[in-house]
Amino acid sequence: MKAKGCGLPCRRCEMDDRYGRTARPDARPGMIRSMVRWLAPLLCLVLVLTGVAAARLRRRELADQWEVRPVAITHRGDDSAPENSLAAIANAAADGADYAEIDVRLTADGTPVVFHDSRTGRLAANGHDVRVSKLTDYELAHIPMRDRGMIYHVPTLAQAIETAQRSSDHISLLLDLKTGAQAAPRLTAAVARVIERHRFADRAMLMATNDRAIRLLRTRHPGWTVGKCISPKGRPAVVWPNGVSFVVMRGTRLTPEIVRRARRDNVPIYAGVGSDYREANRCLAMGADGILGDNTYRVNKVTRSHAVYVAAGDMTGN
Repeated sequence: MKAKGCGLPCRRCEMDDRYGRTARPDARPGMIRSMVRWLAPLLCLVLVLTGVAAARLRRRELADQWEVRPVAITHRGDDSAPENSLAAIANAAADGADYAEIDVRLTADGTPVVFHDSRTGRLAANGHDVRVSKLTDYELAHIPMRDRGMIYHVPTLAQAIETAQRSSDHISLLLDLKTGAQAAPRLTAAVARVIERHRFADRAMLMATNDRAIRLLRTRHPGWTVGKCISPKGRPAVVWPNGVSFVVMRGTRLTPEIVRRARRDNVPIYAGVGSDYREANRCLAMGADGILGDNTYRVNKVTRSHAVYVAAGDMTGN
């Protein structure tokens, strides 16, 4: 049969003649492909939005809780960098420490610097061994120090605070003031000036082994957080002045009786453990309020293992 639509025998023209309308080829395969092209992105969008909603719900659930864990303090900054260096402070901040503990002493020209030993000999790369108190800030800064295979220079307290402020709005500093009774007035006054100039009092804890230094700080700055560092030298009695804000001591000396006394006096107690994180677990299980360790990651890991989660209403009293 010859179809009249195009002058040639074809199925389309036959359908035109039979039904009186223009016939169309089967469009279903094309329609399916088109629907897939449109539906695939739409399905992805739905999945993304569902994930976002779930994440928001999870955040709301977490917002209803507080993580209460022991305080994580890195001893002389993180051990990935030289002790008491600016890099050690910055690395501790980057890895999430609550505090970086640093040592502070005074130079001959009255500048508080971040250095542990009274003499330079242990760390001086050139072997130069001299008392820090006999050097000016400039002279000390130009003695290259070597620690953990790296060369660095001794920073000032001002530089340490500025590093903490730049590195994170979270990390605070625990300042261990290295002084005897005679030099305590000069060091405490110089440290206080730097803290006040940088408006850093709310992010600083200060401690000393010397009771005169503690007394001076508490008298002149009653709102500051000032504690007692119990030196291991000679294994002195574990006692602290009335009214101190906290106590730091060697973890190996911590006992349940000391923890009970600290609780009675309402004094947080922080245990120094170095790199012994088994000892850290023992101290935290005993009731220590925080630990000082060398590595921020390990310190955070062990403190989080002792965390508890409290409903936000319980924390606020609602």
